[in-house]
Formats: sequence, C-alpha cells, structure tokens
Amino acid sequence: MHPTSGNASSPAPERRRALVLLINSLLATIAGGMGGLLGVFALRPAAATARERWVHAASLLELKSHTPIARVLSVPRADGWYRERVRQTVFLVRDGDAVKALSATCTHLGCQVRWDADAKRFLCPCHGGEYDAQGRVVAGPPPRPLDPIEVRVDAARGSVRVRV
Repeated sequence: MHPTSGNASSPAPERRRALVLLINSLLATIAGGMGGLLGVFALRPAAATARERWVHAASLLELKSHTPIARVLSVPRADGWYRERVRQTVFLVRDGDAVKALSATCTHLGCQVRWDADAKRFLCPCHGGEYDAQGRVVAGPPPRPLDPIEVRVDAARGSVRVRV
C-alpha cells in the first residue's frame, strides 16, 4: 500500500460536499427566481382587472333633458391573459345639471332594451319587459330596475364619462 493513498482520499469528500453545496445553492436560486416570476404573473391579471376605467360617453350638448340617449361604448376586458374590446350599450338621461346612466341590459334574461320615444319607456324585445325613463320596472317579468352606472360630469369640458 502506498503511504499517500490515505491522504488522497480525504480531500475528495470535502470537494464533493462543496460541489453539492454549490449545485444545491444554484438550484435553489433558480427555483426561487422562477417561483417569484410565476407569482407575479399569477397575481398580475387580477390586479389589472380590478382597475376602474372611465370611458367618455357623450358631450353635455348632445343630451336633451329627460330623453334617454343610447351610447355604444368600446370597453376593454381581460379574462386571464385574454384581452379584448367589448361593445357595451348604456343610456344617458339628463335631468337638469345631473346625468344618470343606465345599463341597456334587461334584468330578466339579459336582452338589450331599446328606448321607445312614443311610449316614453324602455322596452325589452324578448319577454315584454318595460321600464320607465328612470329605469324602474313598469310591466313584464324583470325582477328589478335597470342597473345604474356611475357617471362623472366634467362641466368645464362639457363631457360625460361612465365607469365600466
């Protein structure tokens, strides 16, 4: 047996331990970085959809007192990573200096209502639902009034914005 063979075997376990420690540290760093990135991407869509959006709907000059005017808005929507622009119809009703916005979606089954100027009512073509100019149910099966939509009026600029 060679006298240096015992000394040659003692540095090898220390090198292995150092190499294992280096590799494990490198893998832990990579895994931590990947986990952090996945966490950011998993939470980001929820935060993006939670933001409120105000969309220009009309000019104050376009609105006539107590006469609903339909506006079709292009609304950005996000479902996870899928992003699209959806058309949403709202009715704007001016009452003096105040402006009220109502959803054009019937509360019965989701059909689009229309304003009938002669009858002075919103009419649902699907099941005969009727609403007055303020969006209250007058006749038919709708269980509740038309949904109100938040409105901001900028009198200085003469614009009406709705929250979508």
